[in-house]
Amino acid sequence: MSLKKELFGILCLIAALVIFSVAAGRVLTPKRLDYGATWDMYLKEPEDSIDVLFFGTSLAYFDVVPAVIYDETGITSYVMAGPEQTYAVTYSYLTESCKTQSPQAVFVEATGLLTGKSNRSVKVNLTYMPWGKNRIATTFEEASEDELPGLLFPLYAYHDRWDDLTDQDWQIGLSGYEADPLAGYTFMAKHTAIEEFEQREFEDAEENYARNLEVAKKMADFCRQENIRLVFFLSPVTNRIEDGTVQQMKRDLTALGADFADFNETFEEVAFDLSMDFYDPLHTNSYGAEKFSRYLADRLPEYGIASGGQGDAELWRGRVDTFVQKLAEGREVE
Repeated sequence: MSLKKELFGILCLIAALVIFSVAAGRVLTPKRLDYGATWDMYLKEPEDSIDVLFFGTSLAYFDVVPAVIYDETGITSYVMAGPEQTYAVTYSYLTESCKTQSPQAVFVEATGLLTGKSNRSVKVNLTYMPWGKNRIATTFEEASEDELPGLLFPLYAYHDRWDDLTDQDWQIGLSGYEADPLAGYTFMAKHTAIEEFEQREFEDAEENYARNLEVAKKMADFCRQENIRLVFFLSPVTNRIEDGTVQQMKRDLTALGADFADFNETFEEVAFDLSMDFYDPLHTNSYGAEKFSRYLADRLPEYGIASGGQGDAELWRGRVDTFVQKLAEGREVE
């Protein structure tokens, strides 16, 4: 056998192994349909069809309902948040998201200024990101040594799931995701009665704040370059950040040229029912999220946001209908 044929055979073998590894990794990786980091569904959105993007932790994907905002205003939005998402990851999400969308504004949940890494903040948020500079750089920056192999080689992380695979794993793994019927929002009907407001405590808050403020500056620089309105916001919660820290956030973030909105000041205007509208002290449920999203929709024109008219009307009407149906089903169950 000639050297050329040997090299060709080796290259074919390597190509086959790569194709198998990629396909097997897509099947074996747990499917992500809610609770943030829904990248595969986000990438099904028509390019340049989203007017507003929301980023942050579960405080964003539990509280903001894009279907409600669209129903009220015709403005299209998407929640590209992730569980316990650090600001370093949020910055990667922001820059990666804007490769396919040109939003008028982005809203970033501001509580992330006070938080550090957690055992969920890296793996889940980065596993589902598209491969490229953003994912790889953030993986090496944020992941621990134990997390690195699984993030760089998903087949290594999930090779033992063969016996647990479902029809959904095979179907989505081989044919891909469809567009998200709730545009990044996670529906939660369960409610917990809240008895009182409390103050939330954070570990290593000063150290985390200083580090995350530097990342917030990068977000502001990026948005300025892309002509995007940047709004940092605090989601409505009953377990709240101390007032002095909130004022410091407002000073530091507005000094970057961003807007700042504390939606904890709007409880009466939103008309929250503390006995029914919260999943827990940090998150609204679907009823509270509906109220908050209608209020937020009314506020968006204050930030110069209007419908871009580029959204797929059929897709968005379907999202409105999906949310209304799930809301009715949730009330029936209760």
